[in-house]
Amino acid sequence: MRSAAAVVRTTLAAVTLCALAAGCGGDSGTQSGTGGSGPSGNASGPGKPGRYSALPEPCGSVSESTLQRLLPDAAPEVYRGTPTETYDSGRRSGCTWQGTDPESGNTLRLTVDFERVISYDPQVSDDDQAELDFTARATEAGLPSPDAPEDPDAPGSPDAPQDGDDTADDTGDGDAGGEADSDDAESGTDAGAATGTDSDGNPVPRDIGIGHDAYLDDRLSTTTTGAHRDVTVAFRSANVIATVHYTEITTRTGAPPESGPLQDGAQRVGRHLAGGFDD
Repeated sequence: MRSAAAVVRTTLAAVTLCALAAGCGGDSGTQSGTGGSGPSGNASGPGKPGRYSALPEPCGSVSESTLQRLLPDAAPEVYRGTPTETYDSGRRSGCTWQGTDPESGNTLRLTVDFERVISYDPQVSDDDQAELDFTARATEAGLPSPDAPEDPDAPGSPDAPQDGDDTADDTGDGDAGGEADSDDAESGTDAGAATGTDSDGNPVPRDIGIGHDAYLDDRLSTTTTGAHRDVTVAFRSANVIATVHYTEITTRTGAPPESGPLQDGAQRVGRHLAGGFDD
């Protein structure tokens, strides 16, 4: 039979082990931190997940009829596209199509890119993080920051002088997935020209009406051997950011690639892609 001293020693040992484990007793949930995400037991959870949990298949995201219009008379394999190599196709995906203009001999290239934004801040939802990322990207492209005071005389400002209300309003910036980009998208080109040019002679980047937020950027680079014009249309739909590049490259000196057809084509693809999202 065990002595009273042995029983006391055993009991004291058990109590000591329990205290070291910091999980014994009625307050174990508070001590172990299971009631919250931080050291103080704050109960804030992860940010709200974004609307989209997957991305479109990029090389199937543009209709063949659109590809035939933007890359005329290309070989059948061109219209199948070349997927962009990414580490995680659920977070980033893209595709490129490249052909030759049968009339000018210039290289034509179309690229689409999808990025699904995930917030790692428990206080910021995926959709809100995508909005922040898109705003930063638009500001970097040259659009004014939303926090900057508006200049009423700046090109493209609603209060800036216009050459006519009809021209100013008819920008081809319809609702996402609409048909405003069909065969009369030239009106968007006229409005783009009316916004003026920057110090490099490029059209000023401007907001357009695709998805939740969108902008168009038109850049021309010239060299002694030719010219390269790249029109970018980027838009956000919830937590997905999509980017379209429609590019024309010439290896001849002289007249550079025209802005209008490239802007029209990029906006056409942007609206087509936006129509695939459930807005």
